[in-house]
Amino acid sequence: MDILVDLIKELTKDDSMMWVIGGGAVVSENHSMGIREPEITPKWITIEAENWHFHLESAIVDGIQFVEAKSHGDIKSYYVRFSRNWDETLVRCYFPNPYLDEHEQRSDFQPEKLETFQLMKDKYVGKEGIVFVER
Repeated sequence: MDILVDLIKELTKDDSMMWVIGGGAVVSENHSMGIREPEITPKWITIEAENWHFHLESAIVDGIQFVEAKSHGDIKSYYVRFSRNWDETLVRCYFPNPYLDEHEQRSDFQPEKLETFQLMKDKYVGKEGIVFVER
């Protein structure tokens, strides 16, 4: 899945993202400080930052969604979701939230924080089954 590799490479260029591993009873939230270019092998994608890393088996990713989701009641979050069998969340990569300041406190809407999400969504949605979802 070349599009998977391309998208992950692009997401790892931005150290303002947050990577959330898992989607069930246990999840791990990881900020991108010191994130490196992913290591790609035929079977695995390794994403590593200063104090964390994870390995993603590329063959099990069969869904990619750009998501705009209601969060904390009255604000929205924006992320890319990598899934298996649609209902199993493997990894989510959150874009900077336009409703939060640099200390993750609520603030007035900051449209410039939404630009990266919009540009990447426009670039990838519609390619190789990648979809946009509102939740």
